[in-house]
Amino acid sequence: MPNAGAPVALPPVPTRRRRGRAPLAEQLDLAVGTPEADVARLRAHVRESARNVPGVYLMRGAHGEVLYVGKSTQVRTRLLSYFRLPWPEHRHARLLRETARLEWEPLPSEFAALLREVRLIRAHLPRYNVRSARPLDKWWVITIAKGPAPRLRIQKASAAARSRDVAQLIGPFASRRPLQDALRVLNDALGLRDCADRVPMHMREVAELFEETHPALQRTPGCHRYETRRCLGPCVGAASEYQYRTQLSRAKAVLEGRDDTPHQQLVREMAAASAALSYERAGWLRDRLTALQELDTQLARVREALTRPSFVYAVPGRDGDDRLYLVRHGRVVGEARCAEPDSVRALQSLEGQAVQSPTGAMVDQLDELLLIESWFRGRSGEHALMADTVVGALERLAAQLQERTPRAIGDLPG
Repeated sequence: MPNAGAPVALPPVPTRRRRGRAPLAEQLDLAVGTPEADVARLRAHVRESARNVPGVYLMRGAHGEVLYVGKSTQVRTRLLSYFRLPWPEHRHARLLRETARLEWEPLPSEFAALLREVRLIRAHLPRYNVRSARPLDKWWVITIAKGPAPRLRIQKASAAARSRDVAQLIGPFASRRPLQDALRVLNDALGLRDCADRVPMHMREVAELFEETHPALQRTPGCHRYETRRCLGPCVGAASEYQYRTQLSRAKAVLEGRDDTPHQQLVREMAAASAALSYERAGWLRDRLTALQELDTQLARVREALTRPSFVYAVPGRDGDDRLYLVRHGRVVGEARCAEPDSVRALQSLEGQAVQSPTGAMVDQLDELLLIESWFRGRSGEHALMADTVVGALERLAAQLQERTPRAIGDLPG
């Protein structure tokens, strides 16, 4: 890797004539009128101003809120397709009747549009995107909510990404069933609650303010986990917040691969059951140990994805707007326009900076990680544009453009 502070001789990048570009974003504010007239004006504006280029588009409501974010490699065609949908049967046709402003942003490539779409959805959490088919809907995650006694919860990745009360997120996982079995074992081993969120919590600090006969502190017959000492009992004041948080920290350590105490405990109990000829219990303990081991296998895959080496991805763009993307730990952390030397040098400077890798299986931008994974998995040819450094990516970009248009760049210096 070149020294970030020293000047670097960048390899030549083909310079193509850049035609007149459309404004960064086009929009139309609707005046007060009937829904049909508003939709007609939206359609007329799209026909007049939109171009068939890669990009993203936003539909905003009457108060400026983002109702929907989408992307397309041909924005004009995609937007016009909404106006042909049957109303009121199709939900996107109903969406148009709620739209007061339509915006779109041209981008240089499909990859740029996908990345921009993911980040806009994460920033605005549009309600019409919740039910749409997104990559996040195919995955599951373990979430830890805020509050004095949070529980480990299994959620769809899309729901977790939109939740306001999620403090930490672990994943992604392809299947829900193994997570259920493993978390049941982990909760029992560490005394964490698994009851519904609607159950009120009364930690020991609060319980000390009440008499023991207070209704909130009475155990319910259905709480068998507390009665069998598999839960610390934060709902009845049996544990302090510090005690519960200590056990929760241990659970996080297990999920991050830093603690195997529950595994070792199960192994000891299984050996003791076998020695006592209690084979039925030994088999039950073996199944619980297997559940934890299967979870470990899935977590190892996640950690591997997060610790992959950094690389720079060069993407040929529309109208000569070629770009470089610095990818670290499955996320894009920097971007540069190849035609702007200052932008490229800034990316080189970022490339030379040390970045701390995520802890264990923690993912704070799951949607972007899944985007990067699926993009390169489905397009093996894109690996030819990946390199370890900015300079290497520029060299690969120049070589590919030379193969595609030899006449346009044949006279460039070597």
